[in-house]
Amino acid sequence: MAAAPLALGAQFAPPKPAVQFELRADVLSGPPAAGQLGVGVNVPAGSDVRLGIDAAGGAAVRDGAAFAIGRVDVAARYLLDPYGAFKWVPYVGGGLTAAWDRRGTRRADLLIMAGIEGPAKGGWRTAFEVGLGGGARLGVVLRRARSNGR
Repeated sequence: MAAAPLALGAQFAPPKPAVQFELRADVLSGPPAAGQLGVGVNVPAGSDVRLGIDAAGGAAVRDGAAFAIGRVDVAARYLLDPYGAFKWVPYVGGGLTAAWDRRGTRRADLLIMAGIEGPAKGGWRTAFEVGLGGGARLGVVLRRARSNGR
């Protein structure tokens, strides 16, 4: 009986933070229009919020000329079903995005996004995102599946 409160407390303990790695491919409307590949990480900030950072690079086109472009996003995502009761789970988020190109052009913008994340397959989850931040963007994201929720 003396151990009962400990056992009950263990059942309500928050999940251990786990770093979740991700790979992404994005198409940005610009200006300039660009295609980018990126990597990132995120960590839980409570049961239904994830804080993350991504870095991406690729090619952009402006005035008929192609050039290299990069970006860094810092964002928070709010999961509508963090424990995975449904196969496909929507999320919304926001943060900051910073972009630059080899011409020396730099830009920082607010970022808003919405997405849907699928079930785990082979240790990864696929997500599809739309967003606004330095132009419209469409993305496909592969996130390493967590063992303790999404």
